Amino acid sequence: MSTFEKLSLKEKYSYVFAGFGQVMVITFVTTFMLHYLYDIIGFTVAGVAALTTIIFFARIWDAITDPMMGIIVDRTRTRWGKLRPYILFTAFPVALLTVLMYSVPDISETGKLIYFGIVYFLWGTIYTMCDVPFWGLAGSLSSDTQERSSVISLTRAFGAISTGIIIILGIPLAKGLSFSGDATPEGWQRAAIIISILGMSLFLLAFFNTKERAKSSQEVKSLKDMFKVIIKNKPLFLILLGGILNFGQNIIQVGGAVVAVIIFGDEDKFMILGGVLITALFIATMIAPIILKKMSKRNMMIYANLMTFMMYILMFFIGYESFIVIMIFLFFIGMGSGFFIVSQTGMIADSVDYLEYVSGERNEGICFSGLTFVGKLMGALASTVFGTAIAFVGYTKDIEVTPYMQSGIFFTITIIPAISCLLGIIPYLYYKLSEDRLNEMMKEVLIKRQENE
Repeated sequence: MSTFEKLSLKEKYSYVFAGFGQVMVITFVTTFMLHYLYDIIGFTVAGVAALTTIIFFARIWDAITDPMMGIIVDRTRTRWGKLRPYILFTAFPVALLTVLMYSVPDISETGKLIYFGIVYFLWGTIYTMCDVPFWGLAGSLSSDTQERSSVISLTRAFGAISTGIIIILGIPLAKGLSFSGDATPEGWQRAAIIISILGMSLFLLAFFNTKERAKSSQEVKSLKDMFKVIIKNKPLFLILLGGILNFGQNIIQVGGAVVAVIIFGDEDKFMILGGVLITALFIATMIAPIILKKMSKRNMMIYANLMTFMMYILMFFIGYESFIVIMIFLFFIGMGSGFFIVSQTGMIADSVDYLEYVSGERNEGICFSGLTFVGKLMGALASTVFGTAIAFVGYTKDIEVTPYMQSGIFFTITIIPAISCLLGIIPYLYYKLSEDRLNEMMKEVLIKRQENE
């Protein structure tokens, strides 16, 4: 009987800390970019509408480039493998472009919009080139579904810690580096430099200390042939559709700092709310592997969405007058999100194995580009919904916040995510790939691999 090769601790934790570093950068961008643009740089209502349009189309472009990058990855053949080289060569460009995003020059509003649009499009493109291979590597590190789930869960758990650190320290770091009472554009730029260098340096561990175990065939397929193979992967399609429908869960992250200013009148309260959310996320990612020993990823995904749906609905009807109550609801929302992301990533990795079983082709690049595609599309939809709400209620820098603004934004961060969570359950009701069946499939695949060597 075939056995699975085990990961060394060095390799396992190199991958985990690489993910930690990557999450530092992406969290800094997704969490504070709108706060930086709306509250630090400042735009008119028309400028906010233009920014929303720019961000929407940039995120859509990012989503489109993900499957393109997946195809490129799966057609790559080097002595380092097909995934790891992209980790090496994208770390510096991602760091540089992150700093440039937080370096909007003091020029006309039109000039600021043009500058940000160009840099943001470039950043998204290069980030895709590092993100798709990194998560594809998760599927190539091991063929043992339990070990892979453990690595993914640990990576997500450390990612939650990384997210928490950035959310809690992001604003104080920018203020401290501004050398004044309030955060300035220069302070945010200096914070971006520190976080980018540290984050992308850790990210390089995934290149230097890992290896790709599941080898690709030497034959390079045509794009047409590769798309034909992907069409056979029904589990992947259902996972991606479920993720897209869950976009509402991202709204609180992309607009959290702005929400704290509008609803609670204090940007520092975002650190507390973010800390609660991330603590719950971390706890969920740590206990997820234990739960997955008794429950399938599919079922954990469904129950997590149901719990999160209920929390959003209750939070809306109870209101935002009590800060403590909001903290309690966000804790359970964070738990649901943690279970969701662990299940989703593990199911994507399973779909890679399923595809190899049914077609003989192993395409981590394409399958995990689906994961990053969904993440980008969720971010695009979340940013668009939140930006539209901001423009609709008429919020701009230094404006007096009205109850109308507060109610409109609170509706946006509760009811829309609740509906999204409920819709997101539907595709998983049709997902039939069990862990036991998948392990049987992989045993047959390993036998075939050994026979072909």
